Amino acid sequence: MDARQPTGSQAAHPGPTTTPAADGTPARRGRRARALTAVKWAAAVVAVGLLVLGIARQWDAIVADFARLDVLTVVVGLVATVAALVANMLSWRAMMAATGFRVRLAAAASIFFVGQLGKYIPGGVWSIAAQAELGRAHGLARTGSAVASLASMLVSMVTAALVGIVALLASASDGLAHYWWLVVVVAIGLVALTPPVLGRLIALALRLLRRPPEAVALTWSGTAASMAWSVVMWLLYGIQATFVLHAFGADSPSVFAVSTGAYAVAWLVGFLVVVAPAGLGAREGVLVLLLASVASPSGGAALALAVVSRVFMTIGDVLLAGVGSALAVRHRRAVARSAATPPGAHDRH
Repeated sequence: MDARQPTGSQAAHPGPTTTPAADGTPARRGRRARALTAVKWAAAVVAVGLLVLGIARQWDAIVADFARLDVLTVVVGLVATVAALVANMLSWRAMMAATGFRVRLAAAASIFFVGQLGKYIPGGVWSIAAQAELGRAHGLARTGSAVASLASMLVSMVTAALVGIVALLASASDGLAHYWWLVVVVAIGLVALTPPVLGRLIALALRLLRRPPEAVALTWSGTAASMAWSVVMWLLYGIQATFVLHAFGADSPSVFAVSTGAYAVAWLVGFLVVVAPAGLGAREGVLVLLLASVASPSGGAALALAVVSRVFMTIGDVLLAGVGSALAVRHRRAVARSAATPPGAHDRH
């Protein structure tokens, strides 16, 4: 099973018998389903369109920067990026488990990777909405899936700040003086991520959203696993950033530590700037500032990293969204076959 089964209080109770023609319920459901499908396709088209537009705007810089990369750097960069995206999915899956929803690996990949395309729409929460909707096909309630996605995003923010602090301390720049608020984010975030506090925050959020109360039994092990996978994600992005910076002349002994933290902080700032699709613009400025100790701003290495990394990320998102879509199609076909099989057919000889 992908998710928890409804409890007795959640099961439907028998009521007065009505015909479809009398109350029109099947017709209304059909119209609602068609409208929802249209919204899903419209959101997908918008996300892909903004993704393509972002690449088109930086096309000249992309061509110029990639011309300076060797094959090894490109291969390592792409592999590290895809691995980081997979680690991010595993962090989300661990948080789903922490909130009580056990999701199979194939289902998690389908929900997470396809939903991730929503981050290319300005607003910062579209990926959460997409994942909540996609999770319904695997038996996940919208509210439960959205809660786990929000908690997973909080994990990413806290670990990004943690990794960023380490990098800023490793650098000789005054980055920590400018980004002192990272310490506040870490302190508040770590407290908020403890199961007792996070459970209360979830309950409060459900009340504010006027959603039905839902018992969420958070586990320490699931929360810790989510944070561990998130740290692995940032380390993999650091490997990608290190190889790219080396290709553009950065040779400082602290390049890995600094680039890992700078990448994480740049993501955090880009996420908080919700008006930009996938943090476009804000992340580049942060990278230039924080990488100054290992890559001279005049050399263009930091800006090149921002451009190259965004291309790696886009390629990874598209590839994994394709994998997720294929898994979703396979799941729908399996469900259709199961629904078409008469009860007890498998027991016949």
